[in-house]
Amino acid sequence: MDHLDAGTNKIMATIIIESIMKYDTCVSTADKVEVLFELIKGLIKELDGTATDELDEEDFKEEQNSVARLIHVMYNDEPEEMLKIICTVRKHIMAGGPKRLTFTVPPLAFSALKLVRRLQGQDGDMAGEEVPATPKKIFKLLNEIIEALSSVPSPELALRLYLQCAEAANDCELEPIAYEFFTQAFVLYEEEVADSKAQVTAIHLIIGTLQKMTVFGVENRDTLTHKATGYSAKLLKKPDQCRAVYACSHLFWVDDQDGIKDGERVLLCLKRSLRIANAAQQQANVTRGSSGPVTLFVEILNKYLYFFEKGNPQITSSAIQSLIELIKTEMQSDTTTPDKASDAFFSSTLRYVQFQKQKGGIMGEKYGPIKV
Repeated sequence: MDHLDAGTNKIMATIIIESIMKYDTCVSTADKVEVLFELIKGLIKELDGTATDELDEEDFKEEQNSVARLIHVMYNDEPEEMLKIICTVRKHIMAGGPKRLTFTVPPLAFSALKLVRRLQGQDGDMAGEEVPATPKKIFKLLNEIIEALSSVPSPELALRLYLQCAEAANDCELEPIAYEFFTQAFVLYEEEVADSKAQVTAIHLIIGTLQKMTVFGVENRDTLTHKATGYSAKLLKKPDQCRAVYACSHLFWVDDQDGIKDGERVLLCLKRSLRIANAAQQQANVTRGSSGPVTLFVEILNKYLYFFEKGNPQITSSAIQSLIELIKTEMQSDTTTPDKASDAFFSSTLRYVQFQKQKGGIMGEKYGPIKV
């Protein structure tokens, strides 16, 4: 391989990877990984005399995706050897420069997370012996791997990976580590994610992950929840704000046996999202002369129904009734833009309420007072 020119070297490296993939070869020791990376180094770092600029973007993506696929076939059942493999891969991909990291960091991170899942529940201090592969050590390594993405920079990807790590730390019941990963995600959100669309995606990912967390004590959970609701209300567009704020209501009502059930704060979130939806309608009225479809109100009504069924005492049938009336009034208003999709959405929601009323039983009784 060393005697080939750069172009041929890459072609040969690609053929080696394709062959490994084709025959499902498992690269099972750190030494084999070392040898393999030496063979395909043309794809992993700049060989002398080749500049990245000469590379076609499509070819470059294809090459890096094949390296990413390769990382998944490096596997050993022994946690200690697997950790060595991960460290060897890391050493090589970190030498490849920032341009390659967005392709190679995610598979490495997931490979490390797989190992964490296998070691779940082992803390490594069994009978005083030093166990080399423990979740804590791997999380430390993961933090360093993801931090490397800041040189790219690729904040959205790093944020997703931090949240994946937080989830794994939650399953290993390591509260301080999970909190640290969340902090990193929030810092990235604050300082690096500037695009408004990316912010919407990121805040929903944060809310979704936070809702699944069971490891946090009251204080830590409150801090993170407060942050998430605060950012939701600061999104640029009113409809995005509204959707993120009502999504936050799920942070206060987790439907597990010992999950958090704070009915009052759920109601506060829903009322706040209603106020934002109202403001969005008024804003549209001023700027366009029509207030736009009632979709946001119907979405909030569906949230009300969800928590009503889950038994949240703060969500009453009269609150639902008045929201239904509000939507009907809005729809009949001259300024509301007729919209088939939101009309159909509202009709379906009312049909659902009707269906629950007719079903009888406890649910039927609950829905009894609501008139549609």
